[in-house]
Amino acid sequence: MIRTLSYIALLFLLTASAITDGREANKAYEKGDYQQAEQLYLSAIEQEPDNAKLYFNLGNTQAKQGKVEEAIQSYMEFRGLAESPEDKAKAEYNIGTLLTETQKWKPAATHFKNALKLNPGDVDAKHNYEQALAKQQEQEEQQEGQDQNQQNQPPPEPSEYALAMKEQAEKLVAQRKYAEAYNLMQRALDADDSVRAFNDFIERIKNVSDIDTN
Repeated sequence: MIRTLSYIALLFLLTASAITDGREANKAYEKGDYQQAEQLYLSAIEQEPDNAKLYFNLGNTQAKQGKVEEAIQSYMEFRGLAESPEDKAKAEYNIGTLLTETQKWKPAATHFKNALKLNPGDVDAKHNYEQALAKQQEQEEQQEGQDQNQQNQPPPEPSEYALAMKEQAEKLVAQRKYAEAYNLMQRALDADDSVRAFNDFIERIKNVSDIDTN
């Protein structure tokens, strides 16, 4: 079975500006009041937007509420701000864990693999990666034969994962990081076929990226 470890809030190292909301958010989280905790973490982030741990904890509260898209975005924000490979691996691990809960086995396997690349000694990530691969194979075997005319069919509705990845790509585009945005969407497409819903967006940023590299 997938070992879905608890979403544990990280310890805080906050400046005075956000320490009150951060502590209150932790208390609300520990009491199971995830909606209140989410609002307090968001308030703390407004005061201290570069504090990586706040985004991780925010992702935890959103995951507890079943807000898959929002949680993935928060973990991605944490990953971008985190400095150590071990911390970045925690974001990848939690994204993978979250995706297993909605049986998105292929992208889950991708993120467990990413976690292992960053932290090869994580035995739980290794176990979950193997299990996600097995579940992915089962899922693909069940779908075999159903997707023969896929190329002639309209793109599927984007999953919450796909929406979260596009949101991250749009942030990169806003920073004029077209190559990074394109690479992110390509990796997302490899992990989740519903990302095809954004083919026009992918093609557009690819064209801009090609100009930048020529």
